[in-house]
Amino acid sequence: MSSRISSFGAEAPTAVVVEELLRDGVVILEDLLAEEVVDRLNEELLPRFGAPQADGDAFRDPATATLAGIWGMHAVFSEELMLQQRVLELADAILLPQIPLAATTPARAKPSYGRRVVDPGDGCRQLVSEGSWDPARGPNCHHYRINAGMSVQVHPGSRDQPLARDLAVWEPFVPNDPATPQYELIFHLALTDFTTANGATRFVPGSHRWPKERLAGQDDVACAEMPAGAVVAWLGRTLHGYGANRTEEPRHGILYALAADWLTQEENQYLTAPPEFARTLPLRAIQLLGYRASTSGNYVKGRSLDNLLEPRRSGAP
Repeated sequence: MSSRISSFGAEAPTAVVVEELLRDGVVILEDLLAEEVVDRLNEELLPRFGAPQADGDAFRDPATATLAGIWGMHAVFSEELMLQQRVLELADAILLPQIPLAATTPARAKPSYGRRVVDPGDGCRQLVSEGSWDPARGPNCHHYRINAGMSVQVHPGSRDQPLARDLAVWEPFVPNDPATPQYELIFHLALTDFTTANGATRFVPGSHRWPKERLAGQDDVACAEMPAGAVVAWLGRTLHGYGANRTEEPRHGILYALAADWLTQEENQYLTAPPEFARTLPLRAIQLLGYRASTSGNYVKGRSLDNLLEPRRSGAP
């Protein structure tokens, strides 16, 4: 392996991290969570893990164990991880929503692309779309939301996972085209130290700019070695996969993704974190789970567009 992954401390400006993320498709965020927060998350997760799955397939090794639906397990996951400001700053900069979520991100100008009613002169009125749109500036979605959330243990004896792209879950409907905007951003929090020996996730820096026909070789691969509390972030088109665990202990972390609101969630958060639980969370967590709408999608008549759990005049049909 001759490639490397850039690491950034808390003092690094978000703009610098974003520039590297767009260039290489992957970065490491050092010391994102304090040791006591990591301990708290482990307290909630570890008792829930069972034995490694009895069988596997070509993609997932049998020497792994997975806990899905973490956002509905306990509020601590939303409060300490989902709403982490550095995470939201990166998501605002990469996914370019019309409505950003980080407190430090300035409001984005309304898109110049819109619709108006046109009458050709005989009374047959039509709604016509018009205006300009620059995907490099956005907005590329109304807002973003959680796509999935899980914890994965890689146990001793596991083999290298085949490299894959997260955006592939929507193929062929959303093509793997490097010329199109970024629609998904993924994070993996280390809850134990991640090393090459215990199966640290393997990445192919720069592969988000490759044509889908190009295959990676071992010299293209870099391991995301990092201590507990650090996070590796990557784009939906970046090739990656967990590594083989050649130690005597499992390694585990929390894996979650944010995606444009117009993409169907990979994991159904309305059942994972149902309304009675979601109501106990901060507003931004409620919104990120998907209980939010735009005037053109996901609305419920008589419910607030900003919080679908609250009755309010919405302006939606």
